[in-house]
Amino acid sequence: MRIVRNVVPPLAVFVLVVGAWWLMAATVYGSSNYLLPRPNAVLSAAFDNAGTLWSGLRITFVEAASGFVLAIAVGMLGAIVMSLAKPLERSFYPYAVLLQTVPIVAVAPVIVLWFGYNQTSVIVIAFMISVFPILNNTLLGLLSADRNHLDLFRMHKASRATQFRKLRLPGALPNVFAGLRVSAGLAVIGAIVGEFIIGSGGQEGGLGVKVIFAQSRLATALLFAEVLAATLLGFAFFLVVSVLGNRLLRSWHESAMRSDS
Repeated sequence: MRIVRNVVPPLAVFVLVVGAWWLMAATVYGSSNYLLPRPNAVLSAAFDNAGTLWSGLRITFVEAASGFVLAIAVGMLGAIVMSLAKPLERSFYPYAVLLQTVPIVAVAPVIVLWFGYNQTSVIVIAFMISVFPILNNTLLGLLSADRNHLDLFRMHKASRATQFRKLRLPGALPNVFAGLRVSAGLAVIGAIVGEFIIGSGGQEGGLGVKVIFAQSRLATALLFAEVLAATLLGFAFFLVVSVLGNRLLRSWHESAMRSDS
């Protein structure tokens, strides 16, 4: 019964969206299928170009996953350092915000100058786009430890390391996974944007590069298939992080317990 309750609503929305897509493609864009191809045409293009899609998906996955892992390491470490003392937070947090607000297109030439026209530059862009939610949410979680619990640890003369390991970090996990869920999708977006900016020097590349070439050939059905593949990749990242978070939190945190009930 729980499976039906969880599966039927999103499946019904999917059917409605695909039906509306097909209806619009058949009526409004009936004579201009190059603008909005029908779902069956997109599916056919995906099967006909399965090798191309798979190679692009694999490259984009490596770039997005590398940027995401780097964002986790840097974001959590930065949050831990800033949570140690208010002066550290006041000193470094504004620069973390600046990193989030830097226009990627504007700094792309500098990134290329430093790292070259290669996957490393794409990974750096994926990292820059996805690091701030992890840092911000982790810092918020670390600074939100209950004062009564902190006083209890201090009464027992617990060291700061013990307070961090047994109170602050476990209590911050819901915030950490909230940031990870946001950054999981942003890492894929960052990889695609990086490929748009940097990886267009040749057709062999990730999904972003292949989208550019499909657009230049007006292969709209293939373009839609590549965009859907990128969307599913981002959803897969989000799903993996959500499952891991629920497994860690479901025995004690209300949000995960609600999702399991």
